[in-house]
Amino acid sequence: MNLRLQTRPNGFRLIFTRILSALLGVVITAWAACGQTPSDARVLSGRITETPSGAAVPFAAVAVKGKPIGTQADENGQFRLAVGQRVDSLLVSAMGYQTTTVAINAASPEKPLEVVLKPVATQLNEVVIRAGENPAYRILREVAAHRSQNDFRKLDGYEYDAYSQLSISINQMAERFRRRKPVQTILRAVEKKQAGKTVTELPIFFSETVSKLYARRQPERQKEHILKTAISSAGLTDDSFITMFTGAGFNTLNFYQNTVSLFKKEFISPLADNSRAAYSYFLADTAQVGLHTCFVLDFDPKNERDLVFRGKVWIDTVSYALVQIDAQVGAAANLNFIKQIDIEQTYETAGESARAWLPETTHLTVQVGEVVKHTFGATVEYRTTVRQPLVGQPKPVGFFDTEVQIAEDRAEASADYWQAQRESAAESEANKQTRAVLDTVRNLPLIKFISRTGQFVLNGGYVPLFKGVEAGSVFSMWAYNPVEGHRLRMGLQTNNQFSRNWQLAAYSAYGTRDQIWKMGGEINYIPTHQPLTLITLKSSYDLEQLGLRTEDLADNPFLRITSRFGRYPQAYYQNETALSVQRDLGTDFIQTAGIRYRRIDPLFPFAFRQPVPDTQQTVCSSDFWSREAFLELRYAPGRIPSRRVTKRRIQRRPTETAPIVSLRYTYGTASFEGGTFGDYHKWQFQLDHTLRWGLFGRTQYTVQAGYIPSTLPYPLLQVHVGNQTPFYNRNAYNLMNFGEFVSDRYASVSLEHKFEGLFTNRLPLIRRLGWRSFVTGKLLWGGLSESNRNLIATHDAAGKALAPVYSLQHDPYVEVGYGIENIFKLVRVEGMHRLTYRQQPNVTPFAVKVSFQVGL
Repeated sequence: MNLRLQTRPNGFRLIFTRILSALLGVVITAWAACGQTPSDARVLSGRITETPSGAAVPFAAVAVKGKPIGTQADENGQFRLAVGQRVDSLLVSAMGYQTTTVAINAASPEKPLEVVLKPVATQLNEVVIRAGENPAYRILREVAAHRSQNDFRKLDGYEYDAYSQLSISINQMAERFRRRKPVQTILRAVEKKQAGKTVTELPIFFSETVSKLYARRQPERQKEHILKTAISSAGLTDDSFITMFTGAGFNTLNFYQNTVSLFKKEFISPLADNSRAAYSYFLADTAQVGLHTCFVLDFDPKNERDLVFRGKVWIDTVSYALVQIDAQVGAAANLNFIKQIDIEQTYETAGESARAWLPETTHLTVQVGEVVKHTFGATVEYRTTVRQPLVGQPKPVGFFDTEVQIAEDRAEASADYWQAQRESAAESEANKQTRAVLDTVRNLPLIKFISRTGQFVLNGGYVPLFKGVEAGSVFSMWAYNPVEGHRLRMGLQTNNQFSRNWQLAAYSAYGTRDQIWKMGGEINYIPTHQPLTLITLKSSYDLEQLGLRTEDLADNPFLRITSRFGRYPQAYYQNETALSVQRDLGTDFIQTAGIRYRRIDPLFPFAFRQPVPDTQQTVCSSDFWSREAFLELRYAPGRIPSRRVTKRRIQRRPTETAPIVSLRYTYGTASFEGGTFGDYHKWQFQLDHTLRWGLFGRTQYTVQAGYIPSTLPYPLLQVHVGNQTPFYNRNAYNLMNFGEFVSDRYASVSLEHKFEGLFTNRLPLIRRLGWRSFVTGKLLWGGLSESNRNLIATHDAAGKALAPVYSLQHDPYVEVGYGIENIFKLVRVEGMHRLTYRQQPNVTPFAVKVSFQVGL
């Protein structure tokens, strides 16, 4: 059966359409009139008729070509349009007629125009309805078939200017919270500023950004040049906000992709290939959006607790391109702290080709619920507008040397400049009021205290001493273990107020039992920011334990603190000095080269055998040292430039799906008192990647491999990271003992799949708790050469037997886990099984590990 959608409505639909069109025309006319200044206003008027009958065309759309200014004709075809600038031509369109361009007579622009439209002889494309099939499915199939032509990410290249606003406000204040004396102090100050008006919303952050975005397809590159920024806040002034909330962020939400990334969560797009498994669709009607006649599809989630949207989508009836989408995520979704997300996005053609559709406007609103009960919620609102798009002229690859470039004079802009960027006088006045309130709030003593407290937590527990210098971390000032006893620690570090090019840090620690001072220092020098060049010199003398070095915990501050507690098996003192140079090689590659000296003094029973030159005897020794030179190349596309350049962890945009790959080569020499092991080589490879499966969750996996074709004492080989604590460590084998296995050649696969709410959202008893399920698995293959086996001593110099050192045999080491996360929106609990090498001494075949994570 064929259903033909006519180009003209009739009956009740015609009356209803006319009423809506008339109301829309009044709104558009009023908006257009308010946007002009009286001194410059001109009025264009005329009448719209059809040929050959000469009858009036009611409710036709009239727009200024190339400008967001327009109106609607009345029921008699008459129109009036107020403009505040010179206009060359108008675009006139109506359903069932060809769109017509009308030139404006420059000599007499106010002379009434006579516009004649020609009827369209053809009808809209046929909608073929199969027996029992939803008619919306046919449109979705056409959208998928035309995706490669309409998806803006498929263009060879594009660029545009973007004007963005970000505002954060506190609202939904509980009565108990409002009655608190400190809060009353703030509210009274703001009410005084607002002439006694009751405060329902308290702004804490507002920013404006003007940037230029460039992109190309082959090879895929993207660059954003942030030209100007203006920030008004009650304490949040970190530049990281600029890189997170600008035109390169939410404005590139792409609903053509199977998943839409928001806040590191993957939402299923209503235009995804498998969207029918997650959504119900309804073909509502056809509608005119600007100059485009569109199908209107309603979409509703089949399970509201999944990461899905609800809303409407407008699809062009000719090109099957996305013209507009309104999408919402409700409170029922399995998200922490968020009550609602609203997205409004419009698309428009750019350039001469109608195939080039770019996001024209994006409006994102996030309603955040109470993080702590009986306090307050918040609203985060983001707006961006695309201006002057240019397509089909991709920049050369060398142009994309950095992904985000921030102008040095970004904060230097006059009030007139920002006034020109804002879209309307009313919106400008609202922004002015917001900034005035922010100035009042920021200067209150209570807000200053709260701001300092927040900075203290976000800064890892460091406290400002004076300008540019901080002391801490408070969280690591005390620890206890059997070797050191009570460990007391204090450190200093500088920040960007001290220098943008120099970063200094130092610490000192003392153990009440071993009565040994430990200390360390680090100097970072940044000669160039674009491309980033970082020179690091660090030196330390501290306590470590075999199989769980501090550097293995660099991306987990909680484990770095807790690792100083516990039994400390196989402990040793390490004296280390290292010099490294890191430099960006384009947008994707990071190269690091350096040298390192290490001296290891084991506290546990340890010895190695080494042939004495010109004799057949062997000797035992314990302490030894090494000198190394290393070179590392890392491929990490999509990373976010960070002000804290000393941070080793790669931070990337939530939309990035490319893997992170690193290759490291080390050349060194190792020696001991009275002898040497000679030269040695190490090769290491690592790949980190995340796969997104939409409704079925996401998989994060890591592949590692290493080869050491040299003879060395086993602490210099690969001592696989174990974990005998009750806390989960993603970088460790969590059921392996500390220092249990040693290898000189190895390969491993670590996998974690998060189902999000795929199963728990469908269990009536627990879905309201917001729990989420996951599974993990780790496999390790490895071995030890005969020469390295022979180097391991079985007895010390006094003839006392030493603890054996194990290596993997033919079978891999395997452990698997499963569990629940997001308990109380914070706790993760995992049950783990060790499947192989269970006959080893002191093995834990099963354990429950706990960890903590904060996220949506």
